[in-house]
Amino acid sequence: MTRWTKIYEDLNKALHLRTYPLAVKYFPSLNERPKGIAKPKEPLNVCQIASLARYYGRSVYFTVENMACIVGAVCLGLYPMPEQVESGKIADFWHKDRDAAREFIQSVPKIEYGEVKAIVIAPLHQDRVTFEPDQFLIYANTAQTMRILQGHLWGRGGRVSFSTGGEYSLCADAMAQSYLTKDFSLTIPCFGDRQTAMAMDDELAVCIPASMIGRILEGMKNTQLVSPYPIPYGSINSTPTFMPKDFLTEYAS
Repeated sequence: MTRWTKIYEDLNKALHLRTYPLAVKYFPSLNERPKGIAKPKEPLNVCQIASLARYYGRSVYFTVENMACIVGAVCLGLYPMPEQVESGKIADFWHKDRDAAREFIQSVPKIEYGEVKAIVIAPLHQDRVTFEPDQFLIYANTAQTMRILQGHLWGRGGRVSFSTGGEYSLCADAMAQSYLTKDFSLTIPCFGDRQTAMAMDDELAVCIPASMIGRILEGMKNTQLVSPYPIPYGSINSTPTFMPKDFLTEYAS
């Protein structure tokens, strides 16, 4: 068993995840492609590639040639900023006017163009991770995310803040933001993730730097007794009291 498989088992023991947690690796060169990892035959969104890994257990290597979403490619440093993105034109239909669209686009986290040439996203199971991950991606429901946050804050205290614009969420708010800050990031999946990549209504996307995963797992383990998941119903061993007829004493006339 590799240490990445052990991390997979520890995450599932703590969280009972619906889909596979993922490992992410950024490559500054096209000469470092891991063996045995396929590229998409057709252009895809980043969120679709993540879904191939988390739903189907496939490891995927991709470059700018494999990108269908131009903003995702820009945010991950794979493609230079084109005029239709920089001007905000690409986000016109979400905003009242071009100024609002441009302000939105300018606020989206972006890795500098050229810093990343290729990326691998792979599931953390069956020894599929044959590289040293930079990040871990987890799609989790709100209760599972609560447990991750508790693990994250167990040893450091404080609070977690996150920033999102409701679009370009996985590529920018999760992956690029965590890459740039070297810190934990959290986001709400965007429309594209939901429409093309099977993000569910109850899911959030969490991105964790590889350097933090051990500490977060330790934190979840140490808070497991007071805050387990699945969360047990607190009154399951109490005698039920049903609402009496006269509980509501006044009615509107």
